[in-house]
Amino acid sequence: MSLDHFASWAQIAEAVILSLSIVFIGAEARQTLQHSRTQFGHGLTDRLYDRYFTIARDPNFSQFLIKDWSEGELEGEEYFRALNLLGADLIDLFDTYDAWKEGLVGRVHLDMRMQLIKLGAFLSPVGRATWDHWRFTRDHEFREWFETEVYGAPIGNGASDGDDEQDLNLVRDREPE
Repeated sequence: MSLDHFASWAQIAEAVILSLSIVFIGAEARQTLQHSRTQFGHGLTDRLYDRYFTIARDPNFSQFLIKDWSEGELEGEEYFRALNLLGADLIDLFDTYDAWKEGLVGRVHLDMRMQLIKLGAFLSPVGRATWDHWRFTRDHEFREWFETEVYGAPIGNGASDGDDEQDLNLVRDREPE
């Protein structure tokens, strides 16, 4: 066997080893991505569980949530609490939407959050004020998607005009009319 034959076999072996290395790196990258997806999805679900447990354990918070936010019952500290609660809901939705766009979580995570948002709080005056505050932190595509989902169509410049007020809470204490 000449030195040229030996060099040719070495090059073939090198190519095979390089190919196997690339396959191994690809498998590692796929496994890392799957782990990241799982961790992110678990974190998003954990956020929702924390909210549900907080509501279930705190009767005062539950009472706050069942107020009719569309009738102007929220004043002072309660209005501020609502702004912050709805802001946290939006930030959670922003994170989930971004992760979905990047392929890190499935559509189900986004749909779960939109189901909660579509319950009506964002149609109330405090909800609309919260959205007006946060809407320009997002790109045009997100704003159009969110506004179409929640308000039925893009809303333009985002200024609240109060025309969308209606009875929007989940629980009613009043008599049927």
